Amino acid sequence: MSIYNEAILWYILAADAIVYNVMAWTQNTFHHKEYHWISAHFPLNRFFGLFYLGLLIWVGFTLHRMQIIF
Repeated sequence: MSIYNEAILWYILAADAIVYNVMAWTQNTFHHKEYHWISAHFPLNRFFGLFYLGLLIWVGFTLHRMQIIF
């Protein structure tokens, strides 16, 4: 079984989407950060977090159907 660059990138982005959603949904509960670590252009927003996760799941289904990720 070979590992593809697309799979590695997708796993990194999936971890980032999970961290972003945890930060967005627990804002002012566990921390007081207003921005994601990667950029100040994307403030923590629940809608954007769900949109980001939804797009990543959609790409994940496509990569799974192409048998690139499992």
